[in-house]
Amino acid sequence: MSIFLQIAFYILVNAFILIYFTKISKYFNLYDYPDLKRKKQNKPVSLFGGFIFLLNLSIFIFFDIVFNQNFFLNILGFNKTIEKTFVIIIFYSIYLVGYIDDKIDIQPFNKIFLLLLISYIFIHYNSNFIIITFRSEIIDQDIDLFFVAPIFTALCIIAFVNAMNMFDGINIIAFLQFSAICLSFILGNFLIHFSLMMLFSLSVFGYLNFKNLTFFGDSGIYLLSFLSAIMIIKFYNSLLLNIEDILLIIFLPMIDFFRLFFVRIYIGVNPFKGDRRHFHHYLSKKYGFKNSILIYISIIYIPIVCNLFFNITVYLLIFMTILYFFLIRKTVPYKLLN
Repeated sequence: MSIFLQIAFYILVNAFILIYFTKISKYFNLYDYPDLKRKKQNKPVSLFGGFIFLLNLSIFIFFDIVFNQNFFLNILGFNKTIEKTFVIIIFYSIYLVGYIDDKIDIQPFNKIFLLLLISYIFIHYNSNFIIITFRSEIIDQDIDLFFVAPIFTALCIIAFVNAMNMFDGINIIAFLQFSAICLSFILGNFLIHFSLMMLFSLSVFGYLNFKNLTFFGDSGIYLLSFLSAIMIIKFYNSLLLNIEDILLIIFLPMIDFFRLFFVRIYIGVNPFKGDRRHFHHYLSKKYGFKNSILIYISIIYIPIVCNLFFNITVYLLIFMTILYFFLIRKTVPYKLLN
């Protein structure tokens, strides 16, 4: 099948989703309900956004395998049928954990344990995705991680998955962050076809999310975060990135994750319990939704583009860290927003 016919098929499938989205959502009956505390939307919102990406991913992998296009699985190092079957099961398992969490709200510890177990199984049987050395622009010599490399890698994956889950608090920002990751791959000439597919499906979701018709839900966030994490690791292991480059690409979700984690421990609450201390809560309360989105676009995209032309990663990270805490201090520092 030619690439043009595949594109036409993607367009038809996603056009069908857009036209019949409300009916499809009602059929699956998966909604996020307002609770007047953290979830302040006026009405239940569909959590079908994750399935939009899962469907596009499934179609892409089907074309990749059946027509032997070598756009994705082979590039990631999955050449044998059993390897491809294994990784597909992993992807669907990650989505399933999120789907169940959307349905019945799994306890935080159980959820993290399941995700960590799946991640460890994945990297245990795919050594190409293990971070073996710590390669930095600041430190001249690579640091070997030796026997701690597998568990360190699994923890990095889970940290990013949880960071993105906490990051996804207002419309559009998860779309902006995942799109920035795709943009980084394209600029680095890595997984071009897959990144374009991701951008296409993200755009479909972004439109519905902007209209407040759907959220990613845990199912969508877990799958996209896991995929993004393993692709970044593959990119890193190909010697095309260093640690500072990765931190630049995922700066906002990670710095907000670690700030929230330590602040919650400091004030004596569960570090994984949801609250309204997130960066997006502070910004939206102070500047409103539209201005907050402009701030997010600036912090996410401008450093990536600047680094492409000037290669000043460390200076950009320092500047963004100062800017991040300055914006927090300008809003409502470290207290619960009601």
